[in-house]
This record gives sequence, structure tokens and C-alpha cells, in this order.
Amino acid sequence: MPQPPRCLVPDVDHDPIQLDAGARHHLGRVLRMRPGDALQLVDGRGGLADARWAGTAPAIERRHPRRAPPADGVTLAVAVPRLPRLDWLVEKAAELDVAALRLLETEHGQRAVSAGRIERLARKADEALLQCRRLHRLAIHAPAPLAAVLDDHRSHELWLAAPGADEGAAPGAEASGRRGGPLLVLVGPEGGFSQDEIEWAQAAGARRATLGHTVLRVETAALALAARAAEWSLRP
Repeated sequence: MPQPPRCLVPDVDHDPIQLDAGARHHLGRVLRMRPGDALQLVDGRGGLADARWAGTAPAIERRHPRRAPPADGVTLAVAVPRLPRLDWLVEKAAELDVAALRLLETEHGQRAVSAGRIERLARKADEALLQCRRLHRLAIHAPAPLAAVLDDHRSHELWLAAPGADEGAAPGAEASGRRGGPLLVLVGPEGGFSQDEIEWAQAAGARRATLGHTVLRVETAALALAARAAEWSLRP
């Protein structure tokens, strides 16, 4: 049986439910919902409610207990890739249930990201939230220096993406598991992190994480490590 469509609202606990013009258009004109059709409402903060379309607004049938974000959430701290690839990175990070995306200003890679672009990326992440049926928004932060990001995540386990495994080394040999708490994955630009940046990360406790003997694109490495982290977090 197909699952009902979802709609993002400001707060599932608000009564009456507030819908903006875009949401009303999507439900009424794009999905062509009829009165009585089932849908679900989410607010991106762990709230979920079952509802029925009432013609111009949803009528709540049941509110589910609000869910807290995962305690072992993954944050990707990534040097800004080329902008079309950044859009793709955001969409796939949302699908992989990444908690947050921190864009990095690095010595070997400086790409400006406007406030308008950040808003567009947030909308793309919200679209992916509905499609993949996650309950918490992917937080997207404007570019910041590596040192500032490390300072903001002192309590996180740290993985430092290595561009390629040393000859003879097993992929992922140094970051071979998770410790059970929140994780910050650091991925540098195409030219790699500078030696100073590598030393800052290692001084903060980062472990090298490799994915084979090839050099991956920024967005590929970030998503591959996010998937590996999710896999390890599910192991008994």
C-alpha cells in the first residue's frame, strides 16, 4: 500500500495547522488531493502527524510522539565543490540522514557561497526530507574556516578524509569503526587540506579515513564516508 504524501509545516503541534501558499498549491493543484485524502505533516524538528485533506487545509487525526534527533548524528564538513555538485551533495546528504552540512573555507579551495545559494540549498534539502521521509531537517551552514568548525565540534569524534590510501594500507584502516557519539567528517578541496589544516585536525583528535587507492571528488568522498559511518552505527 503506498504511503501518504508528506507536507512540511512550521509546527505540527500548532492548531490550526499553518500552510504557506506553496504548500497549498502543491497539495491542491500538483497532487490534486481531494477532501478526505490521507497525508502526513512534518515540521523538520521530529514532529509527525497523520491528517486528512479538508479542501483548503489539513485536519489532524493523530499526532505522533516527537522524536529527538539521533545522538550519533553525522556532520559533514566539506570544502565547497563546484556549485552544480554542491546541489547534488545536499540532496544526497539529506537522503543519507546526515544531520548537518558545514561548508569549509580552506587554504587550497576558496569558493564563495551567497546567502541566496544557502537558502536554495535549504529548500533542496527540505524537498529531499519529504521524499526520503526523514523527520529532522538537514542543517546547512555558510562557509567557515576549518579552525572555527573544529572549535564548534569539540565533543565530536573526528574523521579526516585522506585523498587515497597509502600503498599497501587497507582502506579505512585508521578509522575502522565508530565510538557511538556524534561524528564530524572533514573533507578537503580538490587540492587537499594544507599541512597546517591537517595538523590542526589531528591535534583535535581526527583519525584518517580512506576509501581505497583512488582520489575521489569532494562530494563523492563526503557521501561515501557518510554511508560508511551510517553502516558502522548500525552494527551491534
